[in-house]
Amino acid sequence: MARVCIAIPAFNPDGALAAVVRALRGAGFDSLVVVDDGSDTSSRQVFAEIEGTCTVLRHAVNLGKGRALKTALNACLVAFPDAAGVVTADADGQHAPEDIARVAQELSRGRSALVLGSRTFDARVPLRSRVGNVLTRWMFRLLVGRTACDTQTGLRGIPRAAVPELLRVPGERYEYEMNVLLATKALSLAIVEIPIRTIYVDGNRSSHFNPFLDSMRIWFQLLRFGMSSALTALVDYLVFWIVLRGSGVLVALVTARIVASVANFAMNRQLVFRARGRIVPALLKYWTLVAVFGTVAYFSITVLQQRTGMNVLAAKALVEGLLFLASFSVQRDFIFSTAADPAGEAG
Repeated sequence: MARVCIAIPAFNPDGALAAVVRALRGAGFDSLVVVDDGSDTSSRQVFAEIEGTCTVLRHAVNLGKGRALKTALNACLVAFPDAAGVVTADADGQHAPEDIARVAQELSRGRSALVLGSRTFDARVPLRSRVGNVLTRWMFRLLVGRTACDTQTGLRGIPRAAVPELLRVPGERYEYEMNVLLATKALSLAIVEIPIRTIYVDGNRSSHFNPFLDSMRIWFQLLRFGMSSALTALVDYLVFWIVLRGSGVLVALVTARIVASVANFAMNRQLVFRARGRIVPALLKYWTLVAVFGTVAYFSITVLQQRTGMNVLAAKALVEGLLFLASFSVQRDFIFSTAADPAGEAG
């Protein structure tokens, strides 16, 4: 098997970390990087036990799991340039060494794919973990158009070619792992899932995941999709209302579409889909979408107004709501779906 690095972020770990490191060394892994993310003195003995058997890097203060992962990924790139990739694992014993090895084996095959060690979320899993994963999995599928059974797993195999790009992905804490999943689309990384054992030690009490604060960080990253559309809808609605006061529905609709679409294109390209391909082809496709959906919206609003007597503003809100998911899906899969274009961003 090709060399694969193992990266483990650790904050106040117990003896489980030392046990995992020993098992991985015994299995032949000699490229291990552990990041002490500002742990207190209670874990001093644990780190002393593993020093000499792996590379231990330290943060002076706790900077968060995302930052610790980036520190480890960067170290792996620098110290092991011949590695096929990096497997990230948690320090609390929830990832069995044999499962880490299986993810490494899949990664060493050389595919352009993010390998996820996916758990089975049955009744043995703590309720907060089951509920959180179901909601995030559903949202991820809806908004990104990809399926991941375990969106919160920390056991992941990252191809070496993708590591530099993922080092640029924003996020310092638990939201970083969700951002990595979101980035797979733009990087043209497939998602491969390997079933692993579901291990929760003492009801998962050792986890440093804050159910409220860290979930808010993760969900905020997902909800930026909706925020862009909401801001665009507000601009569109205001312009439509202003122009409607002095002209007909068609003029108001076209004017509102032009103004709002310019803002929407910029937000979706830069903030939502993080597309980095050529602007002109994407803009042409985007304007085609605007024209088609604008035509559908115009006739739909007119029919509702004339056939049912519905207020024109209410009719617009209804039609735009129905077109929202269709518009998002087209933008996600056909307009902003490509990875970075070698020719650069210029049109």
